[in-house]
Amino acid sequence: MFNLRLAVTAFLISNVAAVTAICTILGTSSTAQSSWRSDAVGITSPLASCSNANSSCISYPASYPVLYLQALSSATLTLGIDDAADISLMPDGYRLHALDSDAHSNPMQPSKLGHSRTVIGFDSKETPLIEQRVHIYFPIEMRNGRRYRLDFPGQTLHGIEFTYREDSISPTIQVNQVGYLPKSRKIAFVGNWLGTAGAMPVKTKHFEVYEESSGNKVYSGYLKSISSSDPWSGNRLYHADFSSLEKRGRYFLRISGIGRSDSFTISKDVYKPVFRKTFRLFYHSRNSSPVSRPFADPGFERPGGIPKPLSGLVHEAVLKSPFANNEAIDSYRPISGGWFDAGDYGQYVANSAPVWHAFSAGHDLIPANLMSDDMGIPESGNGIPDIFDELEWGMNWLLAMQDKGDGGIYSRLVPVEWDTQLPHEVSTPRYLFEKTTHTTASFAAVAAIHARLIAKIRPHRAQQVLAAAEAAWKFVETTPPWPAEGDQYRNPAGVHAGEYPDKSSLDNRLWAAAELYRSTGKASYLDTFDALFRQITIDPTALVSFKDQALAACWAMAMANRDGLQVDQALLKKLKDTLIASADWLLRKSDENPYLAPIHQYIGFTGWGSFAHSTRAVLPLLQAHALTFDKNYRNRASEMTNIQLGGNPQSLSYITGVGARYPMHPLSKISQYDQNEEPLAGIPVNGPHYHLPGIWASTRAVNAAYQPAEKALLDEQGKPRFGSSYPVMRRFIDSSLLPPMSEPTIAEYARTAVGYGLLSPIDE
Repeated sequence: MFNLRLAVTAFLISNVAAVTAICTILGTSSTAQSSWRSDAVGITSPLASCSNANSSCISYPASYPVLYLQALSSATLTLGIDDAADISLMPDGYRLHALDSDAHSNPMQPSKLGHSRTVIGFDSKETPLIEQRVHIYFPIEMRNGRRYRLDFPGQTLHGIEFTYREDSISPTIQVNQVGYLPKSRKIAFVGNWLGTAGAMPVKTKHFEVYEESSGNKVYSGYLKSISSSDPWSGNRLYHADFSSLEKRGRYFLRISGIGRSDSFTISKDVYKPVFRKTFRLFYHSRNSSPVSRPFADPGFERPGGIPKPLSGLVHEAVLKSPFANNEAIDSYRPISGGWFDAGDYGQYVANSAPVWHAFSAGHDLIPANLMSDDMGIPESGNGIPDIFDELEWGMNWLLAMQDKGDGGIYSRLVPVEWDTQLPHEVSTPRYLFEKTTHTTASFAAVAAIHARLIAKIRPHRAQQVLAAAEAAWKFVETTPPWPAEGDQYRNPAGVHAGEYPDKSSLDNRLWAAAELYRSTGKASYLDTFDALFRQITIDPTALVSFKDQALAACWAMAMANRDGLQVDQALLKKLKDTLIASADWLLRKSDENPYLAPIHQYIGFTGWGSFAHSTRAVLPLLQAHALTFDKNYRNRASEMTNIQLGGNPQSLSYITGVGARYPMHPLSKISQYDQNEEPLAGIPVNGPHYHLPGIWASTRAVNAAYQPAEKALLDEQGKPRFGSSYPVMRRFIDSSLLPPMSEPTIAEYARTAVGYGLLSPIDE
């Protein structure tokens, strides 16, 4: 967090024996970030403490109840206070004194005083660390360079003396901290929240853009009012539109009475470093391989994956399933390759499948942008695009998950309990679990994709993979679906691995038929697709995931037609209309949202990355552009990076190692158990979540701590008034103990990487 624009000469005026620590963290991404509590694990709060500062801040010893002081504007201060402290919320206890003789002569009393409360992390015993915040708005603005003292109520607090600096970075101005494409729409967001006092007033209506190197003003404009009290963020929200600024360079916004923004870049290749970092997560997530120099990020080397003798054993559940095929309990089947799915070391077919869709659809759209052979993995420089090499690593594992006797695919290779060490240190076995129709059909789809992608590069390998795809399809065609339509898979007793439940395999089968037709041209697959398409109702708002694969099927069949294969024109129109409807829904939701988020309008649905993974909309928008040649889809695609890269109320990049401020504690065990203070770069966390599931003590603690309350008050019709609760877009706590907020999957890695990979050439 960037706290306070206070001079480093600031000091406490107090009878409390304490030495004020001045913490200055400079730079945009790679600095070590300290915490205000030495015993804490996982503490960071995007707008809370000195732990994420990129400018000067004042922090205090753990024994002192005031944790930090932060300026939101020239008239607004926020105090972070330890939850154990007894604080007064009476305005007459707070006074701002001007210490310079020619400044305001009389002490100022607040005209607004608000309060909020949230968990900001957990200590080493997983006890929640809760912070209270007092938000103080004064009727008169502080002056740049002048010295002030803020007095508090109570017997132990006697004030903080500081110098106000208007040229410091303000959390009230939220920009894309990486930057913008030259011809894209460029919008910054302006506003802040005062807890129970509501939206922070914004007095000025004018903004300016400056070139960082020269300090010259290059643009000026007026703020556009969007909401007087936005229920998503709590802000009185404004947009600052500087879209006409197209010159390559590095810039920042400045607003009188508020401060300046983070610096950002305008360039046609601005997202290439983000693509590289997110793509390289696949290498770092590899199982069965050393992750070593010179390919590993420094400090993230390890000698191998899960020890070979532990991977894997047949779980007893396999024998109880309808697809049992003479397996023996605990019998060993050597399985290697693939990637760890998410924060843990499980490997799941259902969630690996969308990886192939993302990369293959990206290859359909702008292949040149994804064809680098220099992404810093061991296979780089071998003459084969690195995405194909990485997919080969994944396919090695998928092929090993196939029962060669019947063609079915075991659903997952997982531990029964979560691991608490690095992969090579694991001592518990990985278990194979039941074959399912869902995973077998998804495998048939991705193996057909894989064979098509490598057909010209490795023809013999392509034939092998395609044969495996067709064997899997034969299994699907000749066995009744299991779980049956309408049923969901559930873990056997004592197993805690991810279930990835799905009530229908129709969409998986539809996708498999489409990809097999595209890769083989066999009419039988087209006939099956047509029959399945008549049975299924496709939701264009359900983007491709482990449980929704119908849009992947629509795209594959539409591309089969582009490849020269026969597709009925009436069917083709339905396919295209569905894909375009998906993109239109995303744009419509973006237009309706105050932060231009492509997200459902019901605030209570926010979660599991629906807000923070904003770049999941890039691929559907570019698909619609390819189908219609409507440039609006192409131009709007780049806007989808803004939320993920800092254009959000927390002014936080939701990708580790990217931007000025980013999460430090993602749920990623390959990052959590290393020796680095910095997290592994490129992890796209899930971000804000409206209501955390109460299945863990950590999530229950977070839900209970919010003030204003987590649950919104109801109106006369019994509908929630979300403006009365803690704003949903501020509900991200950076902790590995909160999976819905901090644990992305391998599918999110792929969607994010492809999104940034595709964006660079839009201006060409």
